[in-house]
Amino acid sequence: MTINLPNFAGPLDLLLHLIKSQELDIYDIPIAKITKQYLDYLDQMQQLNLQLAGEYFVMASTLLRIKSQYLLPKNDFAQEEEDYEDPREELVEQLVQYSVFKKISAYLKVRSEDVPVLVAKEPSAAEKGQVQPLPYGQISASDLANSFALAMQRFKNRHPQEAKVSLTGRPIQELLNFLKEKLDQQGHASFFEISENMPSLADFVGLFMAMLELIKDKYLKVTQVRAFGDLEIEKIISDDK
Repeated sequence: MTINLPNFAGPLDLLLHLIKSQELDIYDIPIAKITKQYLDYLDQMQQLNLQLAGEYFVMASTLLRIKSQYLLPKNDFAQEEEDYEDPREELVEQLVQYSVFKKISAYLKVRSEDVPVLVAKEPSAAEKGQVQPLPYGQISASDLANSFALAMQRFKNRHPQEAKVSLTGRPIQELLNFLKEKLDQQGHASFFEISENMPSLADFVGLFMAMLELIKDKYLKVTQVRAFGDLEIEKIISDDK
């Protein structure tokens, strides 16, 4: 059974709220301050006799472990400074990814509420009495998701310190017009190449959503030659044009 705290969907949601509400830099989290606030919040919940999911206590132990690493004395006898690995790095990466997918989830929820009610249709038999395979190059939903994940990883490798928690990029309508203008000029384009010119992670996610909108509107089609490969975007030319 899933247990949610009031207003929070899990420990990452609570941490993200503490960081955003105080306008802290997610890449330079004051770990001692955040750990104390997090533990104080759990203590208040226990005083109210609210049952807490185990994942909240796992996160508490993670924060205490990171805090303890900062308290360990440094080796003053080392002749050369070794490569320093920030103990917060893994936690920061989780928070950034959670923030991105939370924004995508909110957008998809709004889109699902706007979709009109559909009427079901009884299944009809194929012409030859059997299911025909999809045409070569047509992409499935899972392939599309895998390519998006790969493109996002490529973007993060090029801009390791440029992602922000508050994703306030260009409006999707602006990115829709950008894609249309690109396809009107060239007829086709590579999603990987276009996304390389996006200045921020917010614009990168917005570009992907704009592509999905144009697919839904039958303005363009997307194909993929191989699994986890590039997404080839092509403008659909109507018969009446």
